[in-house]
Amino acid sequence: MRSFRLPLILIVVGLFVVAFVIYQLLPRAATVLVPDAGGTYVEGVVGTPQYINPLLCEANSADRDLCSLVFAGLTRFDENGEIVPNAASTWSISDDGITYTFQLRPDARWEDGTPVTADDVVFTTDLLKDPAFPGRPDLGRLWQSVNVNKVDDLTVQFGLRQPYAPFLDVTTVGLLPRHVLSGTTAASLGSINFNLAPKGNGPWRVVETSRANDRISSIALEPNTSYFGPKPKIARMVFRYYTSSQALFDAFRSGDVDGMANLSVDNQKQAEARNDVQINIARQSSYVAMLINQRKDTGALALTDKSVRQALMYALDREAVIRTVLEGRGVVADTPILPGNWAYNPDAPKYIHDVERAKQLLIGAGYELRAVAPSNEQVWQKDGEAVAVTMLAPDAGLYPQVAEAVAQQWRELGLLVKVLPVRNLTTAFLEPRQFQVALVEILLDGDPDPYPWWHSSRAMQGQNYTGWENADASEWLNQARTTVNRGQRIDLYKQFQTAFADDLPALVLYNPTYRYFTSTRVQNVQIANITYPSDRFRNLYEWTINTKRISLSEATAEAQ
Repeated sequence: MRSFRLPLILIVVGLFVVAFVIYQLLPRAATVLVPDAGGTYVEGVVGTPQYINPLLCEANSADRDLCSLVFAGLTRFDENGEIVPNAASTWSISDDGITYTFQLRPDARWEDGTPVTADDVVFTTDLLKDPAFPGRPDLGRLWQSVNVNKVDDLTVQFGLRQPYAPFLDVTTVGLLPRHVLSGTTAASLGSINFNLAPKGNGPWRVVETSRANDRISSIALEPNTSYFGPKPKIARMVFRYYTSSQALFDAFRSGDVDGMANLSVDNQKQAEARNDVQINIARQSSYVAMLINQRKDTGALALTDKSVRQALMYALDREAVIRTVLEGRGVVADTPILPGNWAYNPDAPKYIHDVERAKQLLIGAGYELRAVAPSNEQVWQKDGEAVAVTMLAPDAGLYPQVAEAVAQQWRELGLLVKVLPVRNLTTAFLEPRQFQVALVEILLDGDPDPYPWWHSSRAMQGQNYTGWENADASEWLNQARTTVNRGQRIDLYKQFQTAFADDLPALVLYNPTYRYFTSTRVQNVQIANITYPSDRFRNLYEWTINTKRISLSEATAEAQ
């Protein structure tokens, strides 16, 4: 009997091991990891908040991030730049385009449970209308021309002096709680405690603020249980603030943050090389262009000739600029209206890189290539005057490199071009109209209305810095902003874009792209076209940090 004991023990142990392995493997083969609610998401931001107040947050990206989560306006922008309901459920516009009537949601609540009413709308707009309003002057001026009337607790009416199609854009401004801020004046708005301890009506609420070295180091948010919309899956969101892009990137590498905003280009490259990073890319609602001053007193008379401007456009290899300078962080653009927008004209004339055609345009305009002393460089000249251009660019980011890349392409064509990076480009050069060519980035926030930048009435004072005066284009722009008929506006903007592409008061280069980096442990992050960096949070309510293990059958049932 003793001779059989050891083999029997080995057989029993072997069977036990096999059974244990099968026991360990079978449950895992029949289960899967899926996203789960709860957990804390940490966002790293370069900068520091000052005003968590929807009337004052426009100038600071760190403020905008928080306002977009803590406050809700009557309406909001979706990923296509369209106005959709928010704290208001519906609205109507009178046939003459002057009266807008909004119906508030009956389930809209402030975070303390108090209903959002027409009184809050009137209170908010009264602050905006006050001459002492310390926020954006143009926003205040617009509201000063609007009559605001409470119809009942859930109905408010706006009366315009004349039709203004982009009016809905300003109804996206977050509302303020009258019951909390009653007695607050516009003059005191910038100094109230509310600005860093707000009470909002959005999907999140501020629960904790931390300071270090006399600056805000972090702000913690939790879901607002009174919010009318979808509830976030994440249980807590913490914003941590850093003084530099490198400090933020170091925090990500050490595991202190899950997402990164405002990274420098160098840190973006480092992030892209990591295998624990998700890269989220979206087209920004802006375009970068070379504004061309067409006034004859600028010292660049050649730029007043449309053929010369067209030649400059044909000489540009914009794909090369995007590839070599931006390293893919942009998309070639052709008009001042974004592709995909309802007002975009895909049939507007386009300029494909064609140096020979550029040369023929210059020859047709009376220019010829001649050597100039002392270098014997071949330069386009007319009546003894060489085509010489000074190009201004902001002295920040990649703008100087973009300007230099464009200048080099024009030099290869045969122009004398000098690039001058400057500070305060707008106030020091554009507003006094003291420039020849200037590289700018123009933000397109909301309605595609190009009137402020390209209407002839803004040529002397306003944002039409180029001095472009095209009577037909100005009339189309005027008609388009004074009708609420979408079909008519589309036709008018198509004609405008065709005229713009022919005249070329500016050479549109590209639409920048936005890169947002999150840890691979963050699930369901999706960003579409964005106007402001805060738009990266549009689908935040779907993001998850935690995971749980469920059976395969449960997962299949949930997916159906």
